[in-house]
Amino acid sequence: MFNRADLEEREYRTLSRLGLKARDSEGRRVFEEPDPLRTCFQRDRDRILHSKAFRRLQHKTQVFAAGAGDHYRTRLPHTLEVSQLARSAATTLGLNPDVAEGVALAHDLGHPPFGHVGERALHARMSEFGGFRHNAQGLRIVDDLEESYADRNGLNLCRETRLCMLKARMPIGFPRATDLPETATPFLEGQIVDLCDRIAYVCHDFDDALHSGLVPWRTFAATELPSVALDSLVQRFPALREEGPPDRSGLIRRQITSAMISMLVRDLVLSTSSYIDEHPSLRSPHDVVDHGHVACQGESMRLALAELLRVLRQHFYRHEAVLSTMHARAADLERLFDALVSKPDMLPSRFRRRVAVHGLERTVCDYVSGMTDPYATETAKRLTDPNARR
Repeated sequence: MFNRADLEEREYRTLSRLGLKARDSEGRRVFEEPDPLRTCFQRDRDRILHSKAFRRLQHKTQVFAAGAGDHYRTRLPHTLEVSQLARSAATTLGLNPDVAEGVALAHDLGHPPFGHVGERALHARMSEFGGFRHNAQGLRIVDDLEESYADRNGLNLCRETRLCMLKARMPIGFPRATDLPETATPFLEGQIVDLCDRIAYVCHDFDDALHSGLVPWRTFAATELPSVALDSLVQRFPALREEGPPDRSGLIRRQITSAMISMLVRDLVLSTSSYIDEHPSLRSPHDVVDHGHVACQGESMRLALAELLRVLRQHFYRHEAVLSTMHARAADLERLFDALVSKPDMLPSRFRRRVAVHGLERTVCDYVSGMTDPYATETAKRLTDPNARR
């Protein structure tokens, strides 16, 4: 049996000089006695996993509205995919896999209903009150909004975990914890999560684009990543030629997606390892923060991933079938926001109590952004449709 002290000692023996060690953590905002069996970073991961905000990701949009189909990804499977990639990459690089996994599980907590169109709708409504950004909101959730303990708000995560979540500058006027800087380069574990997020969403959106039938294979055929992946698969398994094109064969589509992810993660690990070897002055996790970005893709893979993302933006994210539905849902979100601002007595009691401290608009934004897609649609109809049953 291993106790916490054993696990901390093992970290010192096995992690690289740039990996975060639980024994060296700067701790939590509110002191807690250490757990006898888990490291502080393992506790962070577990708290995120068991939070209500994490469970809500199952019913929040990735590209398609939640509920559009059984096999399209919502925020939850995407998050689990990112956590698996990040933990694997971190382990291979000698970084702390518990930090990488925890940060990956938390990276989308701040997303509102209806994806990026929902984010833009809330940002517009909050333009005079500090704006809205999902990264900043994720920190707000783990620091304040999540209610899991009788004696405090938030999850009381370690400073290192929270700093890894701070990957973009806070909007001017956005409420933030005073113990964190406005912006900072994350520790290397956080940088790995950021790149694994990009790999996961681009590759899996490619999968969903073909599966949906909205984008045919011929649109991707001249794109480097999927075409190279297909060529390598056919060379290894000639029988796949009989399966037909990837937009008509789920097997080939999934194999291409898997091959692209493998190529990209392998390149991420090798390129980052080479960068570290070329910069011997990087001796500690804090050297990474001072230095800037260390995690990287090789130039050819970076360009290939960017090319695939451009094709997705042009032909999938902006497809009329995607945008028409999402813009209608964003309009629901705007009406819901306006209705709650005009009638704050409709807020749940725990949010009404927050108005005096945080202001009406910010409180409404916190409430609405935490909703799932179905609940936001249902609540908007109930509050704004005179014919809806109350």
